Amino acid sequence: MNFRKVAVLLLGCSLLLALGTAASAQLKLEVKEHVLDNGLKILMIPKPGVPRVVCHIYYKVGSINERPGITGIAHVHEHMMFKGTRIMGVTDFEADDAINKQIDELMEKIYREKYWKRDGDQQKIAEWQKQVDELIKAEKKYIIKDHLWETYMKNGGTGLNASTSDEVTGYYVTLPSNKVELQMLLESDRMMNAYFREFYSEKDVVMEERRLSENRPGFLFNEQVRATFYVGAPYHWQVIGWMDDLRRITKQDLIEFNNKYYVPNNAVAIYVGDFKPEEIIQLAEKYFGRVPKGKDVEPIRTSVPPQNSHKRMYGEGPGMPSLQMWFHIPEDGHPDVPALSLLSSILSGETGRLTKVLVKEKDVAIRAMAMARPQWYTGAFTFNVIPKLQKGIQPEDLEKDVWEEIDKIKKEAVTAEELQKAKNRAEASFIRSLESPMFLAMRVGRAELNRGWRSLLTDLEDLKKVTAEDIKNVATKYFVKDNCLVAVYSRGQGRR
Repeated sequence: MNFRKVAVLLLGCSLLLALGTAASAQLKLEVKEHVLDNGLKILMIPKPGVPRVVCHIYYKVGSINERPGITGIAHVHEHMMFKGTRIMGVTDFEADDAINKQIDELMEKIYREKYWKRDGDQQKIAEWQKQVDELIKAEKKYIIKDHLWETYMKNGGTGLNASTSDEVTGYYVTLPSNKVELQMLLESDRMMNAYFREFYSEKDVVMEERRLSENRPGFLFNEQVRATFYVGAPYHWQVIGWMDDLRRITKQDLIEFNNKYYVPNNAVAIYVGDFKPEEIIQLAEKYFGRVPKGKDVEPIRTSVPPQNSHKRMYGEGPGMPSLQMWFHIPEDGHPDVPALSLLSSILSGETGRLTKVLVKEKDVAIRAMAMARPQWYTGAFTFNVIPKLQKGIQPEDLEKDVWEEIDKIKKEAVTAEELQKAKNRAEASFIRSLESPMFLAMRVGRAELNRGWRSLLTDLEDLKKVTAEDIKNVATKYFVKDNCLVAVYSRGQGRR
């Protein structure tokens, strides 16, 4: 096999970040890069000292890669990746596999009877379910519970976890420097040999997560706000998915999802800590190099179409009353994003414009904030204001106050002092995020899957170049009624 080895040192020069009036802080970030023949990219950030290594692997898959009918499957898949493989989580794979095949056959019958027919035979369903329950009991003797976690713990592992977002799924563990080989063995095994035992009971666990979310005041309303805002794009649904889809997702759906997205050429592995890069590369070739390359994954096709209308939503429930105003903004990497990000900082926080005017001066709100959220394929800029009910202020009363602040920015821009403070905060936040090996791995790994990890540094430079005129221009461009969704949530007896 011919190995392609690429070593990249970031930066050729250091970034000097001015933090307020304090002395400049020097930042130097060195990343080495290696690409396997199967397309898996290995990123390495050596940090000599404490003999531990943060080991993360990220897959370029999240809820935006789902479709109606299987929403929530990326999150379900994340859960299932902890249920073992052919060698992990089981004492006798052949016996366990035979039971699972019987369970799958019966569940296919139940699925068709429940969901393919208008009036399925409930007696048949009950009989088949009884057989399934007996088989599940019989399978338990072959299952090694928490096998992956216990294996890592016995070898000094900490922080074993995973997460699913709209665009990325990640798996994490921190190990002693001399145990990184174990992570490569186990993660390459999961990538190549995932086996979805206990699928049906684990799907029930995810549905229970969904039920708990539904019990949170405001959840159902906010879910509808998101669905109304992201028309036409897969950001339309939340990562947890729709309950009806969770009920109907099949194991075959999960297997097909796994085969499509959980392939080395759709992933990046990143290591931060005390190690020698040449040893990491050697181990990666040995373990991850054996995983077959998958088909190239196409990016999602549908983004959010222009809104071209002013939208309004009303809801009520037991939660805190609020006014939300959502505006469409471009995707991550667009030239307008740095100005929008700094504007959200200028508007928010204890010293931000919204708090200063709405909370302190006018005394009509108890909290007011703004947030710019540029995502991979689209973005949102949101205002969220909580009215001061004890003064008789209702959520809808606050809309004119928010528009007044927006109009001020359109006409007068922002002050040089406000802009510099926002830039300082952004630079300081960036530096702090690089101090923690775990957050460093997260930022670099996730950025690599989108526009490449070097974009972290160019984005910071772009922020520093933003002018007050740039902020005035983006406010004028995006903060218009035909690009806005207003969502008013009031206290009442309605759904949550």
